[in-house]
Amino acid sequence: MSHRSVIVTGSSGFLGAAICVDLSRDHQVFGIDRREPSQALRAAAPSVQWVTMDIADRNSVDTFFNTIDDRCRPLDFVLHMAAFYHFGQYWQPEDERTNVQGLRNILDGARRLGTRRFTFAGSIASLPSPAPGQALTEASQPIASLAYPRAKSLGEKMLARYTAAMPTVALRIAGVFSDWCELPPLFSLMKLWSRTGLLGRFIPGRGNSGFPYIHRQDLVACIRQIITRHEQLARSETLFASPDGCTTHNALFPVIRRNASHRLSPQPVYVPTWAAQWGLFFKNSIKVLIQQERYERRWMMAYVDRPLVVDTAYTRKVLEWSPAPERGILERLPVMMKRFREDRHAWEHRNIRRNEGDYQYGEKS
Repeated sequence: MSHRSVIVTGSSGFLGAAICVDLSRDHQVFGIDRREPSQALRAAAPSVQWVTMDIADRNSVDTFFNTIDDRCRPLDFVLHMAAFYHFGQYWQPEDERTNVQGLRNILDGARRLGTRRFTFAGSIASLPSPAPGQALTEASQPIASLAYPRAKSLGEKMLARYTAAMPTVALRIAGVFSDWCELPPLFSLMKLWSRTGLLGRFIPGRGNSGFPYIHRQDLVACIRQIITRHEQLARSETLFASPDGCTTHNALFPVIRRNASHRLSPQPVYVPTWAAQWGLFFKNSIKVLIQQERYERRWMMAYVDRPLVVDTAYTRKVLEWSPAPERGILERLPVMMKRFREDRHAWEHRNIRRNEGDYQYGEKS
C-alpha cells in the first residue's frame, strides 16, 4: 500500500487512537483531538503528527488546514471519528457545537484541500428498528429523535451535501468493544448479569433486545479496507462496519453468567417492560442522589425486544471485507469475563473512563 496522507479526528479516543496506531505504520497520519494523546499512544504511534485542537473552533481548524496545505494537496483521506456523545434523551448545546459545527468545519477544510475520500463515523443506533423478520440495509434511512441518533442523522445529511466536491463514505458502526469491554451498554449488562441473587437474572421483556457488535480490531480493518479500495467505491457510499444480524440478550446472558461463576443460575428471569421501567426509575433516582454516573435511561425501554438486525451483504461485496469470526462478541466474551474476574479494578477503571469520555490508550492493553 502506498504512503498516503490521512487526517483522523478524535485521535485520542477509543476508536481514533486504534486507527492512528494502525495506519501510522504505512501512512502519514495527522491526529486531531482536543485532548493530548497519552504517552503510551505517542509511543505506539511515534510517526503521527498530533494536533491538539477543538474542531468546533473555526479559526483553529482553518489555521490547521492552511498549515498542511502545501504538504498535503490533494489530501488523501479524512476519517472523522470525533463526536460528543451522552446517554440523555435531549439535545444539548455541545451536540450542536461539536457534532454539527465541528463536522462542518472539518468538511470545509477537507474540501479546500481536495480530499480524495471523506469518511464520517455514523452509527447503526441512528437507524429505526426493522419490522419483525426484516433487516436493516445500507439503504435504510436514519431517524432523528434522540440526541445521539439525531447527531448521526444530521451528520449523514451534511455529508451528502459535500459529495459533489469530494467522494464520501457514511460508515454506520456497530457497538465497538475491546477485550476489556469498553462499551457502555455491554459494560452495564456484564455487571448486572454477573451478580448473585435474583436481580442478576433479570432480563427486560423476552430477551429479544439486540444490537450488532464489532471488535475494535475489526473496525480498524474495515477502515483500512475503505482506504485500500477507495477507487473502486462509488462517489457516495453508505456502508456498515458490522457483522450480519445482531446479538440478543438471550444470546449474551448465558455466556456472561457461565463465565462469571459456575455457581450462578443460567436461567433468566424475564421482567415485563413496565416493571423494568419502574425498577430503572428507582435505580437511577438513587444514582442521582449519590451523584453517580448512570448509563441506563428510561427511553431505552422503548427498544426492548426490538432488535437492530442488519444485512451487510452490500458492504461485504464492495469492500471485500467481513469481521473475523474469532473476534465475534460471543467468542470474545470469555476473554472479557476472565479479565472481569481476575483484574476487576482495572476492568472497572477502563470502562468508567470510557463511559465518561476520558478514554486513555495503553492502560494494560
